[in-house]
Formats: sequence, C-alpha cells, structure tokens
Amino acid sequence: MSSDQVQIAGPEISAGRASMTQPKRRLAGGLRITLTQVLILAVVLGVWEALTRMTWFEQNTIFDPFFISRPSLIGARIWQWMQPGKNAIWPHLASTLYATGLGLFVGTLSGFTVGVLLAQSRFWAKVLNPFIVSLNSMPRIAFVPLITMLFGLGLASKVVTAWFMVFFLVFFNTYKGANSVEQELVNFCRTLGGRPSQILWRVRIPTAAAWTFASLPNAISFALIGVVLAEFVGSTTGVGYLMTTSLATLNATDMFASIVILSLVGVSLVYLISAIERRLLHWSSEFRND
Repeated sequence: MSSDQVQIAGPEISAGRASMTQPKRRLAGGLRITLTQVLILAVVLGVWEALTRMTWFEQNTIFDPFFISRPSLIGARIWQWMQPGKNAIWPHLASTLYATGLGLFVGTLSGFTVGVLLAQSRFWAKVLNPFIVSLNSMPRIAFVPLITMLFGLGLASKVVTAWFMVFFLVFFNTYKGANSVEQELVNFCRTLGGRPSQILWRVRIPTAAAWTFASLPNAISFALIGVVLAEFVGSTTGVGYLMTTSLATLNATDMFASIVILSLVGVSLVYLISAIERRLLHWSSEFRND
C-alpha cells in the first residue's frame, strides 16, 4: 500500500471511529446525569427520613412527622392507593388526567389558531391587543370561583379553568413565532410563485408550530394547576379533591402522596410532549443531529 493510500485511509478510519463513539459518549453522559439525579433524590429522602426519626428534631424543628410525614409513610400510602379497592387512586387520577388533557388540547388548539390568524392581520391584532393583554394580566386564579359558579361542579369547570390557564401562553408564543418569519424568506417564496395560502401552510405555520411546542411544557404545568385548583374549589373526584380532604383531616401523608403523584404525572406528560415534538419537528435543527 502506498503512502498516499495510507494518508487517505487514515482520516476515514478516524471519522468512522468518531461516529461510532459519539452515541456511546452520549449514552454515558445521559447515564451519568441520571445517576446524579437519583443520588440527589436519595440523599434528600434519606435526610428527610432520618431527621423525622430523631426526637430532638421532631420536637424542636419543622421535622415533625405529623406535619411533613416521612418518605417511607408516603411511599406506603402511594402503594396502598395503587391497589384495587375503594381507596384506589385510579378513579381520581383518571378524572384529573382527563380534564387536564382535554383542557390542554382545547387551549393549545384555540391558542394556536388565534395566534396564527392574528399574525396574518395587523388590523385585528391591534384591535384585540388591549383586550388580550388585559385578560392575560389578570390573576387567573381569581377566575376559578367564577368559572365554577358558571359551569358548575364537574368536568366542565375543570376543563374551562385549564383552557383559561393554557390559552394565553400558547397564543403569545404562536403569535410571536408566526411573526418571526424573515420577510426575505416570504419574498423569496413569492418570487418562486408561492401563493399566500402556500406560504401560510409551508412557512408560517411550521415556524409557529415550533414556538408552540416550546411553550407546551409550561402549558402542561398550567393545565394541571388549573384542574387541581378547580378541584380545590368544588369537586368530588380528582387528586385535588384528595388534597382537600387531606387538609380537612390534617393528614400530611395523604397530602404529600398526592403531591408526589401530581409531580410524576407532570413529568410524564412533559416527556410525552417532548417525544411528540421530536417526532413532528424532526426537520428542525434542534433535533436534526439526534
């Protein structure tokens, strides 16, 4: 083999090895992050458990199991709730999840639609701007009793509350995304014979969708908060209802168990939305190299 062949083959072999080791490095980095997260969680739970079992801390600090319970008791209660029977959490969890999903869907769809439409009309955007800004600036929690009074105790009030929490977040992101398209790109599409409807569907809407997906992790949290607040005000089912009954009976174990379940639900929904985003926006530079 000549020296020229060796010089040519060398960089190719190096590039091949680099491409093979890159997924391994990514996997190792992800595993290291996961182990660190588990370690931090284990330390926090271990310290919490230990302090609530020490008499001095129990009597002189906030680490009284009556008020903050213990991780072992909370885990046991969650396991008890997962068992079939009259104390099972599944009907309450299904009620909260259904209302959250429905409110998130309606809020995202309406916010995206209104955002795209107003981005196409400067006139209506300026006309409706003070009304949208004024509604968005009001504390949304203050509307929960009014929504409950209007729509009653049940699914409708929870869905409307979740929609109200999600709509403005998605709308502003979508509106900004639709207006972020470079005018040079729009002009270039027009010179190629692109019609307004084609520019809308092929340029503006995909760009707005990327901004919309960026808002969905926060939108999920807002929707879940809205549903739980509605269940606080008036409901006979849902995780929020369990938290209300826990407060009424001063049951810290049930309260923390409900909080843990809501946290797990929120994290699961965020990961689900991230997977959908990665699948639908595979053309984006953010996911192109994944």
